[in-house]
Amino acid sequence: MTVALIGATGTIGPHVVDALLARQVERRVLTRDAARARTVLAPGAEIRQTDITEDEQVAAGCAGARSVLLLTEHSRDMADLQLRIMRALRRLDITIVKISGTSSAIRPDGPYACRQHWEVETILRESGARHVILRPNAFMQTIIGQILLPSVRETGTIPNAIAESGISFVDARDVGECAATALTTDEYTGQTLVLTGSRPVTYAELAALISNRVGRPVDVRDITPADIRQTLVARGTPLWEAEHFEEMYALFRRGESEFVSGDVERITGKAPRNVEAYIGETVRDEVGAGVGEAAG
Repeated sequence: MTVALIGATGTIGPHVVDALLARQVERRVLTRDAARARTVLAPGAEIRQTDITEDEQVAAGCAGARSVLLLTEHSRDMADLQLRIMRALRRLDITIVKISGTSSAIRPDGPYACRQHWEVETILRESGARHVILRPNAFMQTIIGQILLPSVRETGTIPNAIAESGISFVDARDVGECAATALTTDEYTGQTLVLTGSRPVTYAELAALISNRVGRPVDVRDITPADIRQTLVARGTPLWEAEHFEEMYALFRRGESEFVSGDVERITGKAPRNVEAYIGETVRDEVGAGVGEAAG
């Protein structure tokens, strides 16, 4: 069995590759940057230098594969690219496993990137293609690992734009496991699967967990979604993207990402990884000393 992967080198992709490796599945990675793929992925995958905007290259790269992971970078033209890839695959006998976004935001009037996901999902369902849609909630690796922990290192505080609301964070490793199952079985064909942690967690709880881990106080600093937009624009982020994140944090602030689904456990047979474990692993292995110093 061969599985093709578009989008294997980001937050989720390497975990999908690892989960397929554990299943002894042949992995064919289609990527614009083969050199980078070789540095971030476990050895043994077939790496094909591919321009995913070229229909012929996409079709050739996916020919003979059982299924394909459809995951492209967060960009203004994400929907256009994904729809083009889907058209390139239309004549192939292949299952498309699409990674989407936060389930409560996937609607025609949702935040910018989520409106794009809604459009792609809608067309994929109506296309007649075999497919599975995965809707992961906010990633621990992104919000906690790439935003909150660096802030603790630098300032000793956590910026909180969601007030007292929580988020049912999901670990990207669980998303990888679920994607690998969807790519290698027919059990979930035609389904939309919602991937979350087992409970919503507030920023105050995250601050307490990090504080306990580093042994020093970590304070919560209240900000607003509008503050996030302004900060991103000041850093040179394109306006559409800054507004997207403002809309996402407003959604979080309204409690619309507190929902909990049992799909991770249903698919993997295990409870979702929790934030306590993620913070313990991440602070210990990656930023323990830095967090401790900043928090002091």
